[in-house]
Amino acid sequence: MQTQYTGHDVVDPEHRMIGTIDDVIHDDAGNPEWAIVDLGWLRSSRYVPIAAGYVAETGELVVPYDKQTVKTAPKVDRNHVLDPVVAHSLRKHYELSDELSP
Repeated sequence: MQTQYTGHDVVDPEHRMIGTIDDVIHDDAGNPEWAIVDLGWLRSSRYVPIAAGYVAETGELVVPYDKQTVKTAPKVDRNHVLDPVVAHSLRKHYELSDELSP
């Protein structure tokens, strides 16, 4: 399922470019949970919750966040492993319920 998202653009609700999906983090059941989005400068990548958005007909992942919100999210670790502390910080940053994720 990773290839469904990898390489696609992430845009805000007005279809302004945020970045490109470089990788996907899956939950324990194997469902895509977090997109790792390359913002395009200084190799800076951030996590974006996949379930918060939708895939447009053009293949873009449209998320309800602007680029500034994504830019201020916790940075992605080089090994793309999401530990529980960072996961909690991400849910708080994106105002997601802790009950929805492990």
